[in-house]
Amino acid sequence: MHFFELRPNCSLTSRSATFIYLSILAVCLPIAVAAAMAGFWPILPFAGLELLGVGAALAVSMRRGRSREYIRVDEREVTVGRSDGNRQMEYRFPRPWTKVELRTASVAAWPSRLLVRSMGRTVEIGHFLTENERQRLKARLAELIPAPRTRPAPPVPATE
Repeated sequence: MHFFELRPNCSLTSRSATFIYLSILAVCLPIAVAAAMAGFWPILPFAGLELLGVGAALAVSMRRGRSREYIRVDEREVTVGRSDGNRQMEYRFPRPWTKVELRTASVAAWPSRLLVRSMGRTVEIGHFLTENERQRLKARLAELIPAPRTRPAPPVPATE
């Protein structure tokens, strides 16, 4: 059995995100309050919107950093699991009919898509990986999950 765990490269921890947000808050809020007290009151709501936007962006970044993908290849099946901290999804494919495909994008600047396909179902994996990482993962999975073999033709009976 082979097991892969994929996760985005997220060096920001919740503690460091909190520190960054409080640092921005400590700098921006006193300046906005001082400007409002000097008569420039429209600055305060815009500073509040700015701080709200930065906080929302940090929250989205932290949530995406918790996402995980699991790929398990055993003798019978290929299992692809996803977890984003709250939700977990799992897809099972029979190994003999499973195919791994790296589909290039129609626009050169867009990333390719790594797909696991079997029996009409398709799951994208590694959307957060770099192009090189996606290619290496495809090559490794292609080694582990060989392409379906075609059945040999039945023997033709000899005629006399």
